[in-house]
Amino acid sequence: MASEALQIVGSRNVALATAALIQNVVRSVKYTTIDELLAVIRSIGKRLIDANPKELASGNIVRRIIRLIREEYRAAAAAHRSQPPSIPGTPGAGAYSPAMFNGPAHYFGAQSPGSAPGSGGITRQASLSNFVAMRHNKVQFERSATGAGSVLDLSQSTSALFATPPRVVQNMQRERQASSGGMDWDEAQARERDEFARQASKLKPVLIQAIDEVINELETTHEDVARGAREHIHSSEVILTLGHSGTVISFLKSAFRDRKFTVIVLESAPGFSGQLTAKELSEAGIPTFLVPDSSVHAVMPRVTKVILGAHSVSANGGLFALGGSLAATLAARTHAKPVVVTTGQFKFAPAWNLYHEYDAIDFQGPGPVIGYDHTGGGGGYENVEVTDPHYDYIRPELINLGDHPPSYIYRLIKEAYDDEDIEL
Repeated sequence: MASEALQIVGSRNVALATAALIQNVVRSVKYTTIDELLAVIRSIGKRLIDANPKELASGNIVRRIIRLIREEYRAAAAAHRSQPPSIPGTPGAGAYSPAMFNGPAHYFGAQSPGSAPGSGGITRQASLSNFVAMRHNKVQFERSATGAGSVLDLSQSTSALFATPPRVVQNMQRERQASSGGMDWDEAQARERDEFARQASKLKPVLIQAIDEVINELETTHEDVARGAREHIHSSEVILTLGHSGTVISFLKSAFRDRKFTVIVLESAPGFSGQLTAKELSEAGIPTFLVPDSSVHAVMPRVTKVILGAHSVSANGGLFALGGSLAATLAARTHAKPVVVTTGQFKFAPAWNLYHEYDAIDFQGPGPVIGYDHTGGGGGYENVEVTDPHYDYIRPELINLGDHPPSYIYRLIKEAYDDEDIEL
């Protein structure tokens, strides 16, 4: 399982593969209640996380889909409960509305101003025409009363209009008893909910469509993030970036349609993925310079903004980015340069501190850095341990620009996942 998981590289590709897998499971698995389906999905999500615990995108997508399934089920259940039978003897009356029989106190208050209980004022016989003629102005009711100092009591004069007819009440009670087989109304409602829960498999097309929406969001992540590019990049700026991020490339290409700027790309050794980024940007007509990683402090005074991609974003606003990002952000902080992170929301993980649990979250072999021979340690040196972190942890205080401040990330995560799914 682990070897198969490592064949898919990139958080977005992992997220797409996870969503497609869950969709196939929902389409093929047999279940009776929604809880059975959620248990199967949670089990698959746990296996995916155990296969590669350092790739957080798979768990994020599983949590997101579980939340969407719950929302679709609740919406269907609410629609089912909002369709009670109509009142007997009233064809086409539709669902019973308590407001049909509200008393006058519901609209005007229990008592009219100036009236007193037991007052000897003369009241007018209640009728529908009188009520309609005088419903917009309570003062007219007071002035229309005959006799000095007499006040029309709305509560008494219109009570007959709003009183629930006894026959209607009896019919409603009979209907409830008939529909529930003589059981209590609450028991009948509980039985109806259980019956609806056992028919959850009929919601399968709706659930598959909801997962399709997740897949569409993942496929258009680059375009969605790039829409706000022109708000963050201005003309004549010098942008620094590193590595190869599809989100960053789309972001810069979108901004270049309206803004003219220059990009400096760090080559990102030992993988040298920055070379691919520089090639794509130059082919798009963007003035691009490729510099070695060691030149980050030398070029930073000329830079106006640093733009980074992210592997994952934690709930505290910190993030994991390609190795070398920490050096770039620290240099930007030294020279008071703003740092922007472009990433999709599917990378927001409900984890507060992965730095101490997984150290740099992932390492790669040091061979490309120092080379190997057959005499002992790396580079011919014995008793030397060389580590090559693939990702750097960027503290939230090093990020200071973007649509969402780091301190607000936990709110976005709260809205995306349910608390009960934090631990799959």
